[in-house]
Amino acid sequence: MKRVATAGRPGGSPCRIGMVMLAMAALAAMVGCGRPPQEGAVAGAAQATSSATPVTVSTAMRGSIDETLEITGTAEADDEVDVVTEVAGKVSRVYADVGDYVRRGQTLVRIDTQLAAAQADQAAAGVRSAEVALSRAREGLTLTDETTASAVRQAEVGVAAAKERLEQARAGARLVEAQVTSRIEQARTGVESAETQLAEVRAGARDQQRRQAEAQVRQAKAGLDLAEQTHQRYKSLFDSGVIAAQQYDQVRTEYQVAQATYEQAVEALSLVEEGARTEQVRLAELGVRQAGEQLALAEAGRTQIDVAQQDVRAAEEGVRQAEEQRRAAIAGRRQVDLRERDIAAAQAAIGQAEAGRRLTSVQLSKHVVRAPISGLVAMRAVDPGEGALPGGPVMRLVDIDPIRVNAIVGELDIDRVGQGDRGVVSFDGLGGQDFVGTVTDIAPQAVPGSRNFVVRVDVENPGGLIRPGMFARVELILASHTDTVIVVRDALLERDHAREVFVVSDGTIEIREVEVGAIRGNLVEILSGIRDGDMVVVSGQDALADGQRVVPRQRTPEGEPDAAT
Repeated sequence: MKRVATAGRPGGSPCRIGMVMLAMAALAAMVGCGRPPQEGAVAGAAQATSSATPVTVSTAMRGSIDETLEITGTAEADDEVDVVTEVAGKVSRVYADVGDYVRRGQTLVRIDTQLAAAQADQAAAGVRSAEVALSRAREGLTLTDETTASAVRQAEVGVAAAKERLEQARAGARLVEAQVTSRIEQARTGVESAETQLAEVRAGARDQQRRQAEAQVRQAKAGLDLAEQTHQRYKSLFDSGVIAAQQYDQVRTEYQVAQATYEQAVEALSLVEEGARTEQVRLAELGVRQAGEQLALAEAGRTQIDVAQQDVRAAEEGVRQAEEQRRAAIAGRRQVDLRERDIAAAQAAIGQAEAGRRLTSVQLSKHVVRAPISGLVAMRAVDPGEGALPGGPVMRLVDIDPIRVNAIVGELDIDRVGQGDRGVVSFDGLGGQDFVGTVTDIAPQAVPGSRNFVVRVDVENPGGLIRPGMFARVELILASHTDTVIVVRDALLERDHAREVFVVSDGTIEIREVEVGAIRGNLVEILSGIRDGDMVVVSGQDALADGQRVVPRQRTPEGEPDAAT
């Protein structure tokens, strides 16, 4: 009633007056229905407020998000080695203890080396002895080579000289045989001529006798010329020392005989011309006797052929002996091969001695046990004075920088992981402290009896805070997405194999099916279905329906709803 009085007050605006009149008309209608005017108006307002459902909302906005994969695993040492000795002996010193950090190659344990050092000295002496033997073998080879080579050269010269003497002996034999045969033939001819001459002398001179005497003169002259030539050749051979004096004397005698024969033929011709006389007969008879003697002498010359053949056989024997000497000299050259084999044996002995020296050197070096890796001493098993056996452990070394996390990845996610992927690694035993890890290895097959694969993640551990056996949580960053729509994870609802988001639009609910991208923590990337600035419901979606009116309340950073929007 006051509002009406106030509205009818002079000076009020026409709009306000009109509104007041409409309100009065409404009240009059309510009164006509039997309700008091004030009670009906309050009931209408309450009904409108109770039909809208209060919901908590969050605003979708653009930003960056990393696509991650959360896996778990166990920290293990990058390398773990049980250090053992390879030789037996007494431990003389130990250079490291549990907890010490050692570098690769650093001396850990020393074994007594007296026996090994003596063996090394003995092997070195064996090498020196083998080298001396090799030097002697080489000297023997040089001497044998020079001696046998000289012997071979001398034998070859002897063979050549013997062959030359053989050729000379054969040539001399052929010459003697020809000469002797020629002298015999001449002597026979002389005998026949002398006998014919004697018969003619006794028969008297005739023309035929004269011609025969002339022919004998010519024949004697030819024999004299031949004997002179032969005498000159033999004299040259005799002066050269090729033939013996006996052979030369024989030829000289034959030359003298040829001269006498020629003179007799001349005298016989003269007698034929003068006529037969007693002296001529005696002379012809003498000629027959002389011719017979010449034939006998020529026949006796056959012994010269035998002598010449003996010279040939002696020369052949000389060649054979020279050949034997050459073969013996060549056989002596085989000693060079023996010396070379001696050298090869000496070289092999040096190689064997060197191998023995290297073996003893290696054995000596194995008395010093060195660290095969860099790391911490996790266990010490020997003390000075104790005995060590081959293969017996002396220490255990672990390398924990970097430390290795063997994490488990299911078969649905293994294709998303690649070598070189980086991520954040935390360990429950270190209060959630974060470390950077890198994927260095991916198992090619699943763990037997499961469909999970082991992924190796290396984490730098310079301070040694991370210890083997700690439980690790790894969040691998598979990809980074920028300038994309992001909502809180509570806004996402999975229903009927679809992902939905409830959006508040003009005070009503609009259900939208969305495509989801990366999910990290409480943030979700929306690839389609939501725009930047949309208000999405983050709680109570199960009780809402499409088109339902709601009263949105913005969620505070702490997760509590704020005042009504």
